[in-house]
Amino acid sequence: MDEPWYSPISEDLEKVERLMMDTVRSKNPELTEICRYVLGSNGKRIRPSMCLLAHHACGGKDVKRAIDAATAIEIIHNATLVHDDINDRGELRRGAQAAYKRYSIGRSIIAGDFMFATGYRLIGSAAPEVVDYIVSASAAMGAGEFDQKDLEHSVGATEEDYLGIIEGKTARLIECGAKIGAFLAGSDSETIYNLGEFAVRTGMAFQIVDDILDVAGDEGKTGKRIGSDIMEGKPTLPTIYAMQDPVHGDAVRELFSRKDMGWPEVSEAIALIKRTDAVQRCLEKARGIASASMPFLDAIGDSPYKRSLIALSNFIVDRNR
Repeated sequence: MDEPWYSPISEDLEKVERLMMDTVRSKNPELTEICRYVLGSNGKRIRPSMCLLAHHACGGKDVKRAIDAATAIEIIHNATLVHDDINDRGELRRGAQAAYKRYSIGRSIIAGDFMFATGYRLIGSAAPEVVDYIVSASAAMGAGEFDQKDLEHSVGATEEDYLGIIEGKTARLIECGAKIGAFLAGSDSETIYNLGEFAVRTGMAFQIVDDILDVAGDEGKTGKRIGSDIMEGKPTLPTIYAMQDPVHGDAVRELFSRKDMGWPEVSEAIALIKRTDAVQRCLEKARGIASASMPFLDAIGDSPYKRSLIALSNFIVDRNR
């Protein structure tokens, strides 16, 4: 049986987990509890893994700073999820009750802000030279979320619109992890660029598969109610492709345009999407983007860590959760 993609960095990831919980310790016990609740909800840890694998793959030896940076990126990522759940009124996150549902909106907003602050402080102390990477990624996330909001329930949303949104809201933070890992390894600017290009494409493939799972996934595995994106009016690629279908497109467009959509309409929309070729087209798109990322790894030599980056990309497009 093949080893999992994260095997070469399993010990590093354990250190990331411990450091995350220690970093968000506050003088206020409830604030600490909320932050640890959010961070302990079994995320995939793609962003810190990308940072660590890139660092090792580029021959890095400054593992402590890489672990600090990877931890900071994951804390910042989870802070955005706290605020996203409030904004989207999501009830579940990774199979658990969203923080704001468990602890209140006000307390969760404060916890998210606290996590942002501790994440930026950690990355600044670990590697002040790379703060601009994380600032740029965070700005891109905010812009991506706004673009998505502007297109909620829009039947005119295009594939180009969608790809721009996911590049900002998802892929840029994953790219940031790879660039920081490579930078801390002492890589030259060309290698840092190439690792970033690999990561941004991997991140886009990751989000496309996430959006496929919102339509065709198993709720018991995804930890999220199927159809949540449709309910929230998010213009994801499966919906965009289904709206182009010559047979069912009109019906999908009519349902998706409803701002008062309920779960019965969501179920109807999902059934229609599954009757089209939208899911298969999305899978092909994700695989094509992931495949296009591979030449960028030619910038680094063969190693267990490079092979793990390739395995991570394969995992992302083949996963069911």
